[in-house]
Amino acid sequence: MIATFSERSGQDQVQLAEDLLARRDVKKAEVAIARALRNAATPEERAKILTLRARARLLSARPDDALDDLNTVQTLRPEAAGAPDHLELTADCYLARFELATVGFADRNDTAQALALYQRIVEQYPQYENLGWVRYQMGRAYLTDNRVTDAIEAFHDALFAPSHVAALTAYCFERLAFVHFYETRDLFRALAFINKAVDTYPMQEDRRWLVQVHILRSRILRDAGRHDQGLKAAEDALLAASANGGENKLSLAEAHLTTGELLHEMENRERDVIAHLQQFLQLSRKPLGVDVTWSRVYEMLGDAYFKTAQYSAAASAYQNALQFNPYHPWELSLLYRIGRCYYQNGDYERSIQTIRQMLDVAARDGQPVSDYRVYEMLGNAYYALSRYDEATEAYEIALSLAPANGANLENLQTYYKLAQELRRNGN
Repeated sequence: MIATFSERSGQDQVQLAEDLLARRDVKKAEVAIARALRNAATPEERAKILTLRARARLLSARPDDALDDLNTVQTLRPEAAGAPDHLELTADCYLARFELATVGFADRNDTAQALALYQRIVEQYPQYENLGWVRYQMGRAYLTDNRVTDAIEAFHDALFAPSHVAALTAYCFERLAFVHFYETRDLFRALAFINKAVDTYPMQEDRRWLVQVHILRSRILRDAGRHDQGLKAAEDALLAASANGGENKLSLAEAHLTTGELLHEMENRERDVIAHLQQFLQLSRKPLGVDVTWSRVYEMLGDAYFKTAQYSAAASAYQNALQFNPYHPWELSLLYRIGRCYYQNGDYERSIQTIRQMLDVAARDGQPVSDYRVYEMLGNAYYALSRYDEATEAYEIALSLAPANGANLENLQTYYKLAQELRRNGN
């Protein structure tokens, strides 16, 4: 009779848990680990199973729980504390705890402890079979402290060190691409490394890792001016993120954002921009306070809505852009665009109110408005409401700011004369 899952021996459960962790099936692995713990007869067996549980907890983003298990392992088997695999797992937990901490609550001491443990492995166990992973993790830890040169050296060392992590080569190339794109701004090297990351990623590995790789590749190509290729990379990210039913919503949302950003810079793709950015908003959790990413998304949405003559939607999007970033560096521009939406929609009163608000903000910040088009639109709004005195004043300022050879100068002068005439006639 074949033994059922619950009837397996403790050793069978351990082997099963190891196989499940190798496949990243953490939930089932933890069930097997719990059953193995119930059958553990000696401190050595318990220590082995707790080490396995620490790995599972680390994979499920619970580094504190993993560290608790590792501390218990040291109590059960003090000699285990100095073993390279124990040092490595402990260091990985400290680095993960730093990376997973809420903004403002990360403890720099966690990365310091991680680096100290990794360095201990390098010095005491130069023949360690997973030294490549240790070097790679050191590089990631260096990046958290902006030690860019040390990080690059560590990633290069990792490429030539032994490791049982099948995708390590691809991981190193991805980080080198990241560093050269964001830190050294060497687009040629960044693109070369990111292409190598794609080419060397093992086919049998989880394809979802490639989402971030394709997103990074898309951004590199965009900055290199290769928008069509960048769009193809963004679409590759969408395909990878949509695998398995798109269960990783964060990755799928970021892929939609990257695609929308690229399309925003291309001609006649406004409706596609709207579709992708709306998907991003639906898949993302609405932030509770200031968020520059959401502000930028709404700004791009506003531009796309305006170009497709959806003026009410555009005004609302621009207002959301200011709401999510009250300190927006282009506040004046956004207020102008909101006023322009109202004007195009025939809501002249609100257009005037918004432009007046813009002028007040400019005066408050000591940034005089020198764009004649602001005053021209203000004059047009007053003119449409038959408020010719105020229209004349706005047109006078516009004419004083307009370039002598401006394409719209003749039209502006015509409306100025009409407003003057209507004012004189008492209209």
